[in-house]
Amino acid sequence: MKKLFLALTLAAALGGCSTLQNLQGVYNTVTQTTVQPSWVNIALNTYYGLKQTATTYATYCVQNKFPQPVCSAANRRAVIKFIRSGDGAVAAIQPQLAAGAPIYATAYNVLVGAINGLQAAPISTAGN
Repeated sequence: MKKLFLALTLAAALGGCSTLQNLQGVYNTVTQTTVQPSWVNIALNTYYGLKQTATTYATYCVQNKFPQPVCSAANRRAVIKFIRSGDGAVAAIQPQLAAGAPIYATAYNVLVGAINGLQAAPISTAGN
């Protein structure tokens, strides 16, 4: 009985090491994966264009007294959320890009998420 208990304890301990190693691998992948600067420049230019469109959307909503459903509160909040997210990613990316340092995929992925969110938002339909 003692040997069985010892074997189960040892198996559980080794299983925990495997899980720890997997977590370390995931952490290294997330924190060390980089993106090519050319891809980052394309994403930045796309984001800047969408941000300008979002600014026009905000102006349209205010000038036209928030017509529904295009200028609903939920739509405006979503646009603001994606702009803030994108601005944060740009703030993290620009110093790395200017210094020629590696651009980490985590910041790039946040920027791409902001781009995708803005593309799905009704900002391009306002005023049409």
